[in-house]
Amino acid sequence: MVDKDVLTTPEDDKKAYLAAQKRRNIAIGLGLLAFVVLVFLVSIIRMTQGVQAAHGG
Repeated sequence: MVDKDVLTTPEDDKKAYLAAQKRRNIAIGLGLLAFVVLVFLVSIIRMTQGVQAAHGG
């Protein structure tokens, strides 16, 4: 059912679309950042373990 009192304009639709797109972009960016940090930390841990094993630690 459509409410006849509420009319949306193309400008309102575009603003809503851009706001949703911005939220999605932020979420994707944060997810990518978390992945990069995770890969970095795992790499550092594995390299540290390799150095310790090579030096008999």
